Order: sequence, then C-alpha cells, then structure tokens
Amino acid sequence: MFNAQIVSVQELLAILIQAPSFQRSFAWTSKEAGQLLDDVGVALDEAEAGANGEYFLGTMLFIERDGPAPSRLSWRGRSPRILEVIDGFQRLTTLTVLLCALRDIDAAADRPANARLLGAIQGPQEPRLKLRGAEDKFFLDHVRAPGATLVAVGTEGLLPAQERIVEVRDHITAALGALEAPERKRLTDFLLERCCVVQVSTTGIDRAHRMFTVLNTTGKALARNDILKAELLGGVSPPDDGRCLSIWNEAEERLGQEFESLFSHIRAVYGRPGSQIISGLLEIAKSRGAREFIEDVLQPAARILDDIGHARHTGSAHSGAIVQQLGYLGWHSFSDWKPVALAWWMKHGKDTRALERFLAGLDRLAFGVRILGIGGSKRARRFGAVIDAIESGRDVTGKDSPLQLTRAELRTIQHNLRDMHGRHASTAKQLLLRLNDVKAGQPVSLSFPDDMTVEHVLPKKFGRSSEWRRWHPDPVDRELCTDSLGNLVLVTKDQNDRAGNLELARKLVVYFNTPDAPLVALNEDLRDRKEWKAREIRAREAEMFHLIEDLWQFSVSTPRAQAAE
Repeated sequence: MFNAQIVSVQELLAILIQAPSFQRSFAWTSKEAGQLLDDVGVALDEAEAGANGEYFLGTMLFIERDGPAPSRLSWRGRSPRILEVIDGFQRLTTLTVLLCALRDIDAAADRPANARLLGAIQGPQEPRLKLRGAEDKFFLDHVRAPGATLVAVGTEGLLPAQERIVEVRDHITAALGALEAPERKRLTDFLLERCCVVQVSTTGIDRAHRMFTVLNTTGKALARNDILKAELLGGVSPPDDGRCLSIWNEAEERLGQEFESLFSHIRAVYGRPGSQIISGLLEIAKSRGAREFIEDVLQPAARILDDIGHARHTGSAHSGAIVQQLGYLGWHSFSDWKPVALAWWMKHGKDTRALERFLAGLDRLAFGVRILGIGGSKRARRFGAVIDAIESGRDVTGKDSPLQLTRAELRTIQHNLRDMHGRHASTAKQLLLRLNDVKAGQPVSLSFPDDMTVEHVLPKKFGRSSEWRRWHPDPVDRELCTDSLGNLVLVTKDQNDRAGNLELARKLVVYFNTPDAPLVALNEDLRDRKEWKAREIRAREAEMFHLIEDLWQFSVSTPRAQAAE
C-alpha cells in the first residue's frame, strides 16, 4: 500500500527523515541549487503580485520505517514518524542548507530566531534530515550546527560529496546575504508555508523501487509543456495544425531538458513577469493567435535559445567573438541573462556586429551583478529592466540604459573586488579565469580542466619559523595581503593540495613544474620570484585591476601606494 498527499515544507520537515545506506551521496552543485533558489524566488514574486501563491517542489518518495503510512499527516502534537527518503534526497538536502543559511544570517545580524524555521531543521532530539553514515557528521559540522554555514571551509582533503555540500552552502549563503532582512523573512515564510511537495510513502524496498520507476517514467506528473501543447495546438485549425505540431516537436527535441525553460524565457521577453508561466504564455498566444505564436515566436526562440545554450554562431566575421561571449555567459549558475540575450537576438540578431557589442555589454552586466552579490528577485528585476528597454525600442547602449552599471554599483564593485575570494569563492575563480584570458590574449580558460581551483600564494596558516611570518609580521596587514586579488593564482586541485602551506620556493615548483598541468598566463609573474612580500602582492593586485579595467571598464582605480613592509 502507499499513501500520497500534498504537504508544505513545514509539514514535511515535522517528520524525521533519514537517508538509507543505499542512498547515493549528495550530487547537486551550485548550478542546481541556484536554480532551485531562483525558482522559489520567482514563485514568491508571483505570489506577491497576486498570482497563485504556492510553489510545487515535485514528488518525493519515502519508505515508512515503522509500518504502513497513516491516512493523514498531522504534524502537530504527535510522536514523530521516521521516513527513509528514496526520491527527493537532493532537494531535501538543499532545502535544509537553505534553512540553515537563513537561520545563521539572521543570527549574525542579531535578529530573533524563527521558531518554525528552527523546528524544520532540528527536532526535539534528532535532526529533521539525517544523511547517511559519516556524511551526516560533516553535514552537522558545516551546515546543521548553529552558525556553521558562515564558517569558511578549506577544500583540501574533502571528499567529492563534501566539496559539493560546501559549494552549495557557500552559493546559497552568498545569494541570501544580498537580501535585506524583510526579504529573507518573506522567503522563509513562503518556503515553509507555501512551498509544497507530493509526499508518497510506502512500505518495503521492492514496492518503493517499482514506484520510483513509475514516478520517473510513465507515471510522472503532467509537465508544463504538455499542458501548453494541448492548449495551444488545440487552437490551431487544419491544415496548419500538422505544421505547428512539427514545429513544436522539433523545438522539444532540439532543446531537450531546456524546453521547459523556453516558456519562462518567452514570458520574460514579452513582459508578463507577474503572471504564472502557463497563464502568461496563453495570454501572449491569445494576443497573437496560436498559429502565429508557434510559428513566429516559439520556433525562432527555440532555435536561438539552442544557440545560446551551446555557445554557437556561424556565418559572420563576428561569429568567433559571439561564441566567446556566449561561452563566458554560460559560466554563470543563474539564467536571468538568457531571456535578455533572447530578446535582443529575436529583434536584432541579423546585425551580428551589434549582437557582438550587445553580448559584450551583457557579459559586463552579468559579471558586475555577480561581484555586487545581487541575487534572487533583485537580479531578475535588474535583467528584466534591460528586456523592457529592448522591447520598448529604447537605446540600450547609452549611459543611462539599464544595461549599464550605475556609479553607485561601480563604487561597490571596486570595494568588493578587494576581498573577492572571501566574499564569493566561485566568483573569484571565474574572475581569475577571465583575467587569465586577457593576459593570454585568447580564450584559453574555456578549455581548462574542470578541476581548476584558486590558491593563496601567501597561505592563511603557516608555522612560527616560516619565512611567511618574517615577510609578513603584522597580522592585520598580513590578512589584507592574504585576501588580496594579487595573492591568488589558478592551479589544478592536485597542485592546490600539494602547495598547501609550503614556502614560496617549493610552491613555485608545484606551480610551474607539475607534469600535465596547464601553464597559466596569469601566474607567470610569479615565476623565479625570491620574495613575496606586501610590496609584490600589491603591485600584482594593481596589475589585475588594470586587466579588469581593460576587460569591463569598471573604472577600478589603481590602489594607492602603501608601505611595503
């Protein structure tokens, strides 16, 4: 037997949920976690705009530890149930990270604890979500324990699943840190009360396996594009219906898993951000006619989105630069830039020179937004303003265009760049990769191995007799130098692990004499160095600021000369 019911996140996390021994390790990265956070943020905006105020997180499958599931779930005033999660572990783990980050950010700001949020993390005696074996101890130390999400974690010696937990934790914490306290409270309330799942509970692993197969193939819930397909094609009369069906099927096959995203991007382009996706798309189609919508909007948008997603463009002298810009934009874990690129391409794509210039401006804005730490609904509104300008026919190249960064934003960018790695490690890594390409004069970083990491030349920790202590005796100045962009290099994970807290001479051997490791142009000015004092670090930081200015014109001023020692 099985029991299925729709429950809120708060109701679900009133139960004790455990990962069984056969459950796979945490596999999500900041990309999947960032998408979940963005989706919840969009749903919250829609709810506040008056649309249907619930967000569906999908179906989750559990095994009842203590016999058959009751017919109803009551989360108040009853002894806790224990469920083993079969399908939904990645989402539950990410939701728990999100709740813990909200808890810790509020605590750091001396805001009173949200009792409901705390209850969704920890029960009276046990945590609401318990990972398997040793993974749970790591999760407790670095996520579940009060304040843990704000404590930096070194990647040296971590297992892959542990690295992904830290990556997701840091990404979510950075995104939430960009929100004001009232926004975080609204997000917390929406997450607990109005984000829902279909909780399916059964008994026995064989029955759970059969149900897992059904839920993930023939028995899966009707998808958004299935509903739109029925509604839109039903409005097309013969003989046009056959051609429209072919267009639809070709677009679905072309985009694969990205086909669902096409509809949210079209809605963003055509100015219905306050509506739900299905109703918004149907409204757009109604204003144009179903056939015209499929032929004139869906068909070209699918082809363009496919090119955007695969960083593809041919047939123009500007194609190389366009492909390069699309490749860089594809580094971002958020997708808010995609409908902006789609809107411009749909209107002006035949002018490839203008497309190249526009994508360069979009790249500047996207990276600026990352350095600023703007996330969630604020980021969506920031990019939405660019779409509005495009659709209204305004000039988006002028200094007052929403594509441009304001003076206040540029000042904040200059401030944030001083300790970029401490603020957001993945943004610092991508910044160094971009600067490396500027230094190399070509986009070599696009072909670097996936395991490239950021290494601090001057390490954060070292022994009492180390030359690092002799070169940097002042702890305050040493901390500034350690966090400086000028102190960062790009190396593989293996090189990072080997370099550790070594002295400079031994680090340089690792950087420049490791077989099969890429030689990084940005690191070259460390070759044959004999000292790495404050003077050298600040000089290299100034050079990096010049590279940033050459790349994005952020008007980053060269740091003023300071005492070297």
